[in-house]
Amino acid sequence: MVAAPGTGKTVTALYATQKMLKEKFVDSALIVTDLVAIRDQWVHAANSYKIDLANTIENYLHGDGIAINTQTLRTKSSESVIDDLGRSKRWLIVADDPVFEEKYVSHFVDRLLDLNRESKVLYISRTVPESISFDSEFRFNTEFILQRSIIELPDTEIRVARYAPSFTLLRELERNKSVIDNLSWRNFEKLIASLLEKDGYEIELMQGTKDGGVDVVAVKDMGPSGQFKTLWQAKKMKSGNKVGISVVRELADTRQEFGASKGIIVTSSYMTKGALQRIDRDKYILGKVDRDDLEAWIDDTLFGRKRS
Repeated sequence: MVAAPGTGKTVTALYATQKMLKEKFVDSALIVTDLVAIRDQWVHAANSYKIDLANTIENYLHGDGIAINTQTLRTKSSESVIDDLGRSKRWLIVADDPVFEEKYVSHFVDRLLDLNRESKVLYISRTVPESISFDSEFRFNTEFILQRSIIELPDTEIRVARYAPSFTLLRELERNKSVIDNLSWRNFEKLIASLLEKDGYEIELMQGTKDGGVDVVAVKDMGPSGQFKTLWQAKKMKSGNKVGISVVRELADTRQEFGASKGIIVTSSYMTKGALQRIDRDKYILGKVDRDDLEAWIDDTLFGRKRS
């Protein structure tokens, strides 16, 4: 995984680690870094994903893995233990930007893969390492919304558009909001989920079912105020249609059933007078994002352009 500094390499790697451990594709994770300080950063960041990483081999018993620096790996005692563990477990080895130890890390990873062919490795780097080649036609199964400063150069735009399907959509949204009208109902829900995630919510995108009209469940830690749980219903509609009072009533009942703090309707269109009156009456437990609100939300959250 090659990406510029500050674009989320650590977060992406930890998410991948969490999924691979959960799905039993690997037994343990091994994070290899150049520096002790970076090793400790990995241990701290992993806690956010409920991944228990030991910072020494001696402390690794039955946790999720180890974060270790190359200097420690070079000791004979460490090499012996790592070899034993390499044979007995399937590892996800994450080699974190081994600028100063690239050759050593490459040999170390090769050795572990030879010990257990079911282990896997993820190299993460700011630039493509000279010693590693890859197929430029490889197609990724996921996508990322990158910081605007990273995608301003034309060459970069072309590469990002090629590997991130959402990138083209985002650029079209930036230039022409009518693209919203061309989204499928599922992609409209995914857009709402992405906006909420960028705003700091932990989101659950419902699996295409209309469970009481809930499409996205979003939770945010409000600190001393506790957890703020919201239910979101995405109404992808033709511009001439409006969300009526019946939809608001349904969501109000569902909000109470789910024990959520607030129920919010997001629509690509607008709302009837009756629907707006009901939301205004119960504004502390109900909310709305109509077409104008949605376009402002996209501008602010995805493109950093606040409207006056």
